[in-house]
Amino acid sequence: MKKRYGTREAIVITSLAAGFFFGAPLAADASEKQNLDPLIDKNYQFDTKQELRYGHTGYPVRFLQFELHKLNFYYETIDGHYGASTQEAVKRFQELYDLKTDGIAGETTLEKLNEVILQPKPAFYTIGDEGPAVKQLQTKLQRLRFYSGLIDGKFESVTEASVKAYQKKFNLEANGLATEETIDHIMKNKNVRGLTIKKATVVTAQPRTNNPETTEAQAEPIDAPPVDASVISIAMNYMGVPYVWGGTSPNGFDCSGFLQFVYAQKGVNISRTVPGIWSQGASVSAPSVGDIVFFQTYKPGPSHAGIYLGNNKFIHADSTDGVSIDDMTISYWQSRYLGAKRL
Repeated sequence: MKKRYGTREAIVITSLAAGFFFGAPLAADASEKQNLDPLIDKNYQFDTKQELRYGHTGYPVRFLQFELHKLNFYYETIDGHYGASTQEAVKRFQELYDLKTDGIAGETTLEKLNEVILQPKPAFYTIGDEGPAVKQLQTKLQRLRFYSGLIDGKFESVTEASVKAYQKKFNLEANGLATEETIDHIMKNKNVRGLTIKKATVVTAQPRTNNPETTEAQAEPIDAPPVDASVISIAMNYMGVPYVWGGTSPNGFDCSGFLQFVYAQKGVNISRTVPGIWSQGASVSAPSVGDIVFFQTYKPGPSHAGIYLGNNKFIHADSTDGVSIDDMTISYWQSRYLGAKRL
């Protein structure tokens, strides 16, 4: 990343500052980000000999959450508990920096964090800048459907136009500069842009995939029941519910918990796991509104699923954005698509 706007001081937590800053959980709200810095004394670095993982608690976890928040990976409560949200934030950091994506803050991940938190941070990103922070911005703008260019980490005219369009949409200063205010707004945004759902309309579509490993999974229809498009009206009621690992209620869902909860309101009992739902449903050659679409993500076979909305859109409990709507034609989902089932 270009170093044009001065350096960003590294931080250290003294025992006094630790008592002041970490005495109680703090909500990592973007408007308060500038007030989250503990007292500055000298450079602070993570101990790379430690390993932080799911279930751990304490000061090192709180500081991990704090730094991931500053880097726009974590926007939950800074509470010192290494739960699902912290694990997912670590995974997103690892993915961005081409590390092993296991959600564990081990030696390699902590070394990279030490490197990143000491790097100078510009006042804003603009044409000519490049690096992981720009790539992170492009990825989020693409998910919000403001960006359709390459995810290459290069801030060029297409990225600038996307930032400006986003700023106009949300009444920010529309100058095309990715300021801290704009980036915070983008990273916290769990909404989608310009989607209209017509519950009575059944639209079919077959997402393209070039992954030969998924060919076998795309079976022809076998005794599929009539499609029930009304299920999407139920699913849409829970837009914005946060992702919670193992969650099965409107307080928080994981992907299969969301599906189970939604279909239960239609009187349909389905499996608690994605592979179980895959086995339970009848295959269809192309999804219709109300069908369940399946993806292979972190392990072989079906490991993620959502409800098809038509026009290549689906609603699901996303580990980053909670219950939200995504586009099946973006490269991430397209390359992982396995097929559709009907219940």
